[in-house]
Amino acid sequence: MQVERQFLLVKQRRVVIELPESFVNRQVEFIVLTVDDQAPAPAKKREPHPAIAGKGRTLGDLIAPVVDEADWDCLQ
Repeated sequence: MQVERQFLLVKQRRVVIELPESFVNRQVEFIVLTVDDQAPAPAKKREPHPAIAGKGRTLGDLIAPVVDEADWDCLQ
């Protein structure tokens, strides 16, 4: 796949571009994007449902397992 990227200032609804010779007799896809749009608004901060907010708690170390490895039947 070859890529030809151009930035043009559009003054009318019709734009004419010249492609490289290697594009002749090939099927191509044109995607037109505007690059001067404002950045999208930041996503709204997610919050838990009021029925469960504040009810969780951390038990022990966040990295190490709460249960000893000797108690894990699945590993034996």
